Amino acid sequence: MAEKKTLAHPEQFSRLIDGPERIRESVQVSKPITGCPDGITKTVWDVLTRSAQMNPNAPLFGENVNGKHVFTTYQDAVNEATIIGSGIIATMNKWNSTNKLIGIAGVHSRNYMHAVHGISGYGLTVVPLYHQSKLEILCDIIDNCKLEIIFCENISRAKGFLSAKSGDRLRSLKTLIILNQETTDFSQQDTEILSFEEFHLLGQKNKMNPIKPSPETIYVICHTSGTTGRPKGVEMSHGSLLAAVSGIFTSWTIAYKWHFGQEDTYFSFLSLAHIYEHLMQTLTIYFGGRVGIYDGNTATLIPQIGKLQPTIVSLVPRLLNKLYEAVHNGVAKKGFISRKIFEFAKKTKARQLQSGVLRYDTFFDKIVFKKMQLLLGGKLKVLTTGGAPVTKEVKTFTRYAYGCPLVEGYGQTECGAAGTLTLPWDTTYGNVGGPSPWSQVKLVDVPEKNYWSQNDEGEVCFRGAALMSGYYQDPELTAKTIDSEGWLHTGDIGRWLPTGALQIIDRKNEMFKLCQGDFVSPIQIEAIYDNSPLITQIFVTGNTERSFLVGIVVVDLARFKQLPVVKALEGKEEIETIMEKEEVRNSVLAELNKFAKENGLQTIELIRNVYLTSQEFSEENGLVTSTLKNRRKLLEDYFAPQIARMYKEIDTL
Repeated sequence: MAEKKTLAHPEQFSRLIDGPERIRESVQVSKPITGCPDGITKTVWDVLTRSAQMNPNAPLFGENVNGKHVFTTYQDAVNEATIIGSGIIATMNKWNSTNKLIGIAGVHSRNYMHAVHGISGYGLTVVPLYHQSKLEILCDIIDNCKLEIIFCENISRAKGFLSAKSGDRLRSLKTLIILNQETTDFSQQDTEILSFEEFHLLGQKNKMNPIKPSPETIYVICHTSGTTGRPKGVEMSHGSLLAAVSGIFTSWTIAYKWHFGQEDTYFSFLSLAHIYEHLMQTLTIYFGGRVGIYDGNTATLIPQIGKLQPTIVSLVPRLLNKLYEAVHNGVAKKGFISRKIFEFAKKTKARQLQSGVLRYDTFFDKIVFKKMQLLLGGKLKVLTTGGAPVTKEVKTFTRYAYGCPLVEGYGQTECGAAGTLTLPWDTTYGNVGGPSPWSQVKLVDVPEKNYWSQNDEGEVCFRGAALMSGYYQDPELTAKTIDSEGWLHTGDIGRWLPTGALQIIDRKNEMFKLCQGDFVSPIQIEAIYDNSPLITQIFVTGNTERSFLVGIVVVDLARFKQLPVVKALEGKEEIETIMEKEEVRNSVLAELNKFAKENGLQTIELIRNVYLTSQEFSEENGLVTSTLKNRRKLLEDYFAPQIARMYKEIDTL
């Protein structure tokens, strides 16, 4: 029987509300929801204790032990969270502390998860410190939040913080707790270092009932990624997170009758420094499922998923890309007949999708794609993704190859990560779905870029229960981001399609996302490169479906001709021909990136390919403004063939 389903309202992802603002809402609910459908669960602590009361002995958090996930129960999680929360309160009392912000740094573990719920259950706020961030950035967050208590995954992490503690730097830091089982054989005069065992005993001796949070209590402060300036601390309340969670729950289980429960397992790969992971873990706990924790070893990521046999996996587009590449690299090594069958199967499944049919019971599903399904455990119900666009090729393949639908969310940390959702059985491409059941969405005019809401184009704005409370200690930025009528302005430019689905087409400012989710600011990057004596002008651009930047470079001819690789060719060929040679472009690229790194650019901000020209960007040819600023859209159009070629020359996504 074909697993084909239709939309709640045929060919509609959203409905238009009467009024001049052209507001749209989800077709899956009669009006935007504000919280959990049970009407009782109001906080993340409620989510955990509700499921623990219903099934205390059901498995919850599982760690990878000798290649197999070993789980503890819901009741274990409540007990551990209570001890940890009691230990935090005892530590705060010792220091006479009133700061309710508690830091937690490092990769995931069961103790990490228990600590998050211990913080939450005692009315405190989690401040995740992303394990891949530079120490300097983490220290900025610690100082800004004046963190006094920080959980660290190991002694090495703790020593990193202690090494940075000097003068005013990390002055607030008083207690470090080591989450793994290492013993603490070192100390520092003004900072207490506790092993997890020592801290656990402290909690047991001072055990107290939870100090339950309210829906308005700030659950977490997630610091958004970016390549310029300090990270922004997004304050997300318990109520806001649960509204976002309930949006997904409603979309999947109420509107589509998808069943999730104790039999389901979520593979926890993403860091809890991202709101997306809080969203998915809380959703899993709400329906009583298990959370299998990734052990941090990237070399065994896919085997870990396969052995766990999860039903829900959330992967950012970069990992979907890597999975796609791994599958195709494996097929490329097979014999001629196997490769031909695979390609024929792909074309057949892609044609079915184009016809609106999504099914997993065909001959090709059972034979050709069975190995791909088993690669991820063979029990998947849904794959989710978000944070950046997915290429059409990868998205199409993912929808049929792994035996389950792909659901994509679009939004920001500021709106709980999922302001819009693609519908589970949707087969279209080029959109991010319709409003989540909690959200209202409207587009507002952007006159400077000629986008008008009356034409169904404009800046994407969200309103609803899942919005952030604000930016930590930055009311001015909060007021700029959420207007007086409660609309969050994203800075993304969207277009409503005839189906009521939202398409993202541009950015209001010049920052944009690469496919791995990183924001880059091409104007600030260009400002660094422009100071290189080797060039006179540069246009840096990117593609949201690729992971790197490319550049159009106007060379300084005199200095260009001094390069050894150019000297060797000069006189033998025209200068324009020399500029096109790969070895010449690579030489210029190496010089530019050496200069850029010396002047502070991060790896993600470096260009990976260049096109060289002696033609200046001028007001006469229309490529710059009267104040010599790059006219980005015109440059992009003018050099479109060269940009396309640069991306084609590099195989990696």
